[in-house]
Amino acid sequence: MPMKKNGIKALIPVKAFNNAKLRLSEVLSPQQRARFSYLMLEDVLQTLSTSRDIEKVTIISSDIAVKVLAEKYDTDLMLTSVDGGYSEDVTQALSELKMNGDDRVAIVPSDVPQLRHEDLSELNNSNSKELILCPATSDGGTNAFLFTPPLPIPLLFGVDSLRRFVDSAMQHNVPVNVKRIAGLERDIDQPSDLEWFRRHSNGGQAWAFIQEMEISNC
Repeated sequence: MPMKKNGIKALIPVKAFNNAKLRLSEVLSPQQRARFSYLMLEDVLQTLSTSRDIEKVTIISSDIAVKVLAEKYDTDLMLTSVDGGYSEDVTQALSELKMNGDDRVAIVPSDVPQLRHEDLSELNNSNSKELILCPATSDGGTNAFLFTPPLPIPLLFGVDSLRRFVDSAMQHNVPVNVKRIAGLERDIDQPSDLEWFRRHSNGGQAWAFIQEMEISNC
């Protein structure tokens, strides 16, 4: 993607598609979960790659299948040997990427298919001196982590990560701002998330895929 000045450098960790979205196993087959995960990533990449607020995008994954999307949307790709986990893979990537105090870096998940340009503008307009945390609607998770390098606190993604991030920021005397941004609130993990997405989304390839399916157990 063309380099844009004064924007955010986005990092997107992507789990191997054949092992993605296990909590949707009761309503989607392995093949459906892999396809749905792929399309959610593509929706997110399409939004990021056309945003004036995003300077650069780097995908971090062990799945070679992401190479097709990286080339399609002209993004960088860091292939890992294995899925080390969301926090471990991003931490390793940050140690290898050349970033400095002039950069703004956002860790963004691949399963927020309702992400829109206005959400990215709101994120980019945040105070650059604060650690910005965007909470998930459910499970106490964190759906965006915006900071100025170096990494101010250890990465602790997962269930209840928002509380742990805030506690860690306070312990390290890092200014922190918990900021709710609509398109970053709803990630798709549980069958109830999937049903909400099917009823409330305003489009995208992942949404169209789910609309075409009959999922009686949602």
